[in-house]
Amino acid sequence: MIGGFTENFSKSKHFCRYCVIDRETFQNSPTELGLPRTKQSYKNSVIELTRSPQLADVHGIKFDSVFNILKHFHVCDPGLPPCLGHDLFEGVVSTDLSLYIKQLVTVGKHFTYNQLNRIISTFKYAGADGNNKPCEIRADSQKLGGNAAQNWCLLRLLPLLVGDRIKNPLEDEIWQLCLLLREIVNMVTAPKIHANQVAYLKALIEQYIDSRFSLFPTTPLKPKHHFLLHYPELILHFGPLIRLWTLRFESKHTFFKQCARKLHNFKNLNSTLAERHQLLQAYLQAGNMDSVEDVIRKVLPMLQENDFNNLMTHLTGIGVQMGCDLQFVTLEDIKDIVPLIAARRLVHHFSNRDVLIHHTGHEDYTSGQLSNCPKGSSSSGQATQVPVQVSDWVSSYEVPWEKMPPNLRQCVAQGKRPRKQELLVMVRTIVDSIQKVCLNPSRSQCSEIARRIMEKYPKSFADVTMEGDLIGCGYGSLLNQIKTRVEHVNRDNTLVRVRKPKRINENESTPSSESTASKCAKTDSYGCINWHPVDLPEDETPESVEEKRKEMVKLFSQEGPRAAERGQVEEWMKTTYASQRYAINNNPPPSIDELKDQWPFLFMKRFLCAHFNTLTGIDVNTRLTESLNTKGKKVLHFFESQLSRWKKDVRTVLKDINQASKEDVDYGVASIITTMAYFKEKEDALFLLADVTFKIYFYGTMMVSVTGDSVFIAKKWMLTMEGRVIMEQPELTDFQSALAILFGCYYVFNVQYQEEAMNTLEFIQRFILRINPDGTKCLSKSQISRASGKRVQRKIASLNPLVASFIRELVEFDWQNY
Repeated sequence: MIGGFTENFSKSKHFCRYCVIDRETFQNSPTELGLPRTKQSYKNSVIELTRSPQLADVHGIKFDSVFNILKHFHVCDPGLPPCLGHDLFEGVVSTDLSLYIKQLVTVGKHFTYNQLNRIISTFKYAGADGNNKPCEIRADSQKLGGNAAQNWCLLRLLPLLVGDRIKNPLEDEIWQLCLLLREIVNMVTAPKIHANQVAYLKALIEQYIDSRFSLFPTTPLKPKHHFLLHYPELILHFGPLIRLWTLRFESKHTFFKQCARKLHNFKNLNSTLAERHQLLQAYLQAGNMDSVEDVIRKVLPMLQENDFNNLMTHLTGIGVQMGCDLQFVTLEDIKDIVPLIAARRLVHHFSNRDVLIHHTGHEDYTSGQLSNCPKGSSSSGQATQVPVQVSDWVSSYEVPWEKMPPNLRQCVAQGKRPRKQELLVMVRTIVDSIQKVCLNPSRSQCSEIARRIMEKYPKSFADVTMEGDLIGCGYGSLLNQIKTRVEHVNRDNTLVRVRKPKRINENESTPSSESTASKCAKTDSYGCINWHPVDLPEDETPESVEEKRKEMVKLFSQEGPRAAERGQVEEWMKTTYASQRYAINNNPPPSIDELKDQWPFLFMKRFLCAHFNTLTGIDVNTRLTESLNTKGKKVLHFFESQLSRWKKDVRTVLKDINQASKEDVDYGVASIITTMAYFKEKEDALFLLADVTFKIYFYGTMMVSVTGDSVFIAKKWMLTMEGRVIMEQPELTDFQSALAILFGCYYVFNVQYQEEAMNTLEFIQRFILRINPDGTKCLSKSQISRASGKRVQRKIASLNPLVASFIRELVEFDWQNY
């Protein structure tokens, strides 16, 4: 448009802004180029337009571009550079790759759409690919559904995703065409390219266009295919084209689009956006606050990595969000997490400073007010630091119960749980009273208020299970409601927000590369009572324990699993528990194959469950069997009795359950699948139906149904971990035993919950197994957004609000209706 060229590619006769080729010539000879556009030919077309104003365009030119008045630039010399995002990734790649995949599925029968989509969703993306995960491929679509970056990612990774499924890759013309397109894209998007490679690129593009034209004669080429032919010449004019595409402008524009959507204010929108952008730039250029991690590493530079990870997880769980929160940490809070001397050193450091230190020398804003404390210096002789006092308003704060609704006060007096509407009114009233003394209370301050309310009226506000056990700290859901209300009230007031500093660390790995596929996840003591024993049993030494381990390895190699029937093996497994934990908790963590070589009996059901019992104090098999038999039917009854409340996913699962034979349905499986639908988590994040072509592409921990047409009626199960089948028949006789071993693996081998099923797993842990510590066993720093489908930063709370809310609904429903 800005060049004066016609913008209607689909109908205009002359669609190219680099040469004067007509549509008919392009369709008959797709590799042919027209006469190049020049200043003079452009000028002649403009003159002809002036003489004949009734013409819509002349040779694809509609008017003289305003840029041509420039002294050293003309839209035909050297011309307007192309955009790879629109021409290549949202044009050629989107349409052609969709066409090729359809041929590979329908004609070649190499794989199915379901198999491809499953591989795409479970593939472990690294780096920037985690934010550009390809979209699901639809059989009825003529184009890929993703944006430019997602389509680029799919093309680059296609050989890794389905390359091993192509039957004769060297002879399959469609597959070779995919690889040719991939090679062209790699050269075009290269940040540097040699002039000699441009000639090779030209030959590849001509070969590709010719092959595409001959293999799919009924699917016409598009004008964007013709633009590819000009790329070699344009690279010689402009250099690497990846430096000229418009996606960098689109990325910058995203900030303004999000602001416009969220503000809902269209009066003088330009002024609003300019102000918000200035505030953002000012924040990004401000000094960086010393983070909690940095403070701890400075005080305890020799702290072991696994102890450091455990400490950070625990501090996050008790509400520490920034450096100033550390002054509230006591010795009782951390003495069981790190060695005693290290804990004392930390608490001594915090109590001596009682402040949050800024390297930048900027004063801190706490509770929306600026502190005027005198400057001080650290004992280590570093640069001048600024202490900031924390307001003590929380200690004198009183909840205004007199302003609460009468029904709520009556419920509290009788020890009953208030209704949801009354609870929301209470939260609003509390936040309104808090804001009279503090505009933006921190999470730790809100936590103190929620704790007092819960301790004063536990029967009305505590988070409890059906058995009356506290969930986490007992006030996590109330804390989340208060803090969410605070953020909602302050949504339009940027001056009182407490922002976390931008972390600058060039060596910091991306969220998707936190752990390799061949290793267990980070070690953690979440929910354990005997996670890392210090002392060996009486009359045992490291040498004697190692000797017993070697004897067990020898026995297993000679007799296999039958050796477990020997009474001495069971005794040896109990004696060597501490050594097993040392091996598992080692840093870096060992792979499953390494553990299986060292402790082969640990991968048998009876010994894994015994280890879990010692680790957590729970007989996992017995508790799961009892809970699923009673609570599974209650969960299904909860969903079925309120069918009108649920969305399509839950209704579909309930319909499938009702269509299956009542005798064959396992209500434990059915309740878990329905719960996954409620949390909007995909079934294949935990369960997979295996067929004869089944291959393990998945490196997380999951259960796989190996027989049956549906997960609901599956009779045989096997468990995979890190791409290995670690247990199957006859060890796993039913769903209850499979689920027991699954959770045994999560805790015994220090494996975090996969983010794709974290809500369901935490629900099973808290509601079925009744393991209710603070925090969460999923420590992923990012997750896929349900709204946008993109990877976003994940908030780690002391209690999962979705799970807590669901359990509260189940408990209240159970009391009232079942």
